[in-house]
Amino acid sequence: MPPKLDRPLSELVAALQRHVRLLREYADRAFAQRDMDFLGELATKLRLLVWEGRQNRALLLNLMDVFKVDIPITLGGPPQIKREGEKGPGDKVSLREFMTLPACGVRTPSQGFVMLNKLELVRALAEQHGAAHEDWALDEKLAAIIHSGIDIGGLPAAAAELRTTVDAVLYVADSFLSGLTSELIAQRQAEIGCDN
Repeated sequence: MPPKLDRPLSELVAALQRHVRLLREYADRAFAQRDMDFLGELATKLRLLVWEGRQNRALLLNLMDVFKVDIPITLGGPPQIKREGEKGPGDKVSLREFMTLPACGVRTPSQGFVMLNKLELVRALAEQHGAAHEDWALDEKLAAIIHSGIDIGGLPAAAAELRTTVDAVLYVADSFLSGLTSELIAQRQAEIGCDN
């Protein structure tokens, strides 16, 4: 059974193209121009594109499911000793798997050492800085990560992790969109009987 679609396939692809373009623009503002106010905008776009939960159907992942496309991400980083079954540098993972990998670890006053995976970091940043009221209190884990003094490549830890996540999502989205033609979209829409 194909993924549920709320709108015609061509409209969803156009929406994906627009959101990917904005994600790239926000990334440039946040990382190249060092405007950290755009971290919330980035997280909000990532939440729309790749966060699956409750009623949210992640736009990029949903469309990749519709077209039965999987674009693997090759994990980077220095060589390391891996536990059996654990993914590491050089291994290929799907975008869904990538988003469940560890992101930031931090020590908190009441919970001890905690680790957020990429999905949790994206959701927390989006809710705090992009999709929630400004007077909401920071979750203790997120506050500890945001206010930690750890820098990675000149960026605070949460921002550095968001950057690697954005890069991976843009790689997959660009690769996916580059293979779509209007003919392929129309053919797939006819195959799944999506005429809404």
